[in-house]
Amino acid sequence: MEFIFPATFYRDEDNDNYIVAFDDVRIYCQGKSVEEAFFVARKYLRDFCKLSLKMYGEVKEKPRTYLEALRQHKGEIVLLIDAEVKNNQKVLETE
Repeated sequence: MEFIFPATFYRDEDNDNYIVAFDDVRIYCQGKSVEEAFFVARKYLRDFCKLSLKMYGEVKEKPRTYLEALRQHKGEIVLLIDAEVKNNQKVLETE
């Protein structure tokens, strides 16, 4: 199963990093670069989806469209992030 959610990247000048916000599922994380923040966000989203599937049998939260997220966060970096969850994949599995 694959899930795709929009994420907003904010530059945190005070801490010299990027903060990522998934508004639809209330996930927040960070990384020193956009690339690092992207990969951390992807892992967090994947773990969230795995846990939702284990607990509820589905991911109840529905993502906004990319255009909706872009309109809401003008001037910020908005990217679509995918999370692939395999059947019977362990929750919080390390890779």
